[in-house]
Parts: sequence; structure tokens; C-alpha cells
Amino acid sequence: MFEFLFLKLISFLDTLPPLVILLLPKSNKGLRGSFIFYYLTIQLFFNLTANVLNQINWHNLYLYHLNCYFSFIVLSLFFKQLFNTISSEKIIYWIAIIYTLFFFYNIFSWEGMEVFNSNTFGLASFILCGYSLHYYLKLFQEPGKENISKSPNFWFNTAIFSYYTANFFIFLTYNKLTHDSPPLLIIIWQLHNIIFLIMCIYIFIGSLCKQSMEK
Repeated sequence: MFEFLFLKLISFLDTLPPLVILLLPKSNKGLRGSFIFYYLTIQLFFNLTANVLNQINWHNLYLYHLNCYFSFIVLSLFFKQLFNTISSEKIIYWIAIIYTLFFFYNIFSWEGMEVFNSNTFGLASFILCGYSLHYYLKLFQEPGKENISKSPNFWFNTAIFSYYTANFFIFLTYNKLTHDSPPLLIIIWQLHNIIFLIMCIYIFIGSLCKQSMEK
């Protein structure tokens, strides 16, 4: 019984953490109006809907396509705001256009909507990790400019980097594993959910830092 409840809890770790963060007054206040707030809202909506449909054995894979695309766009806007230069704005803008074209090509001419979108999740992860590393490089080139332990953007960036880096190969191979090793899928997605929880913890810390800076 305990093991069953524990596994159920893990299966909802992609839903419960963003719900808690968005409901808690302190973290909600620290995130409200930010792109990270919208990102968590997207995660909560699509993951919750996917989990509910999964419980009643309804098709839900199209939700992961939509989650991937809207998450990528919102996080691209986050990095555009974070870097705040004309050159980076143009680069992020054109990358978003190219990614959008690839997203629709993948749906209509490659993977389709009936399978997990390893191609678009993999590409999104690669790009977002690149943005995150660029932010770390800026911090390295300008040491002492800000106290990173108290910087909300540092924690938000670390959340994005940890989640998309750790899950890169999961996303990239998940579609293939659905055909080659179906029994592994549950374990792999449980690992994904644990990584998702870690990302949410970083975001929660960042939300508290933001309030501290405002005070």
C-alpha cells in the first residue's frame, strides 16, 4: 500500500510542485507577472491535464507537443529579458522563428502528433541549455557584480539548466524507447518527475530572493 502511494506521488511530481508554488502567497508574490510564473502555469495546466487523461486511458501525447512549444517560447522571452541587449534579442527572436518552423515540420512531416515529441523536446533542451550557459559565462566574466546566492535570476536560470540538461537524453530517446523498451518508460518518467521537482525547488528559492530584493 505504501509503495503504491509512493509511486502515485512520484507520478504527480510534475503537477504538485508548480501547484504549491503558485498557491503559496510568498512564492506567488515573488513570481507574479514574470515569465517564470507563466512557465509554471503552463507546466501545471498541461501536466495536470495529461495526468488526468492518462488516468482514464485517453490519448494525451498531443499535450506534450503543446507544452514543449509554449514552454520554449515563454523561456525564450525570459532569456531575452535577462540578457537585455539588442544583439541577443535578435538572436533569440530568429532562433524562436526557426524553432517554430521545425516544430510544425516535426508534426506534419516527421514524428506527428500521435507519439512523444522527442525531436522538438530535444532541440528545445539544447537551445535552452545554451542560453543558460551563456548566462553563467556572463557571471564568470563579471565576478562580484551581483551576489548570485541572493539573485532570483541565478536560481531561475539554474532551475532551467538543471531540468533541461538532466532530461536532455530522456527527451531525445523517449520516443524510441516507447517501441524498444516500454517497461523502462515508467521508471524513466519517474526520474524525469524527480528532476522536475528539483527544478521547482530552485524556482521557489528564486521567488523568495526576488521578494527579498524588492524589500
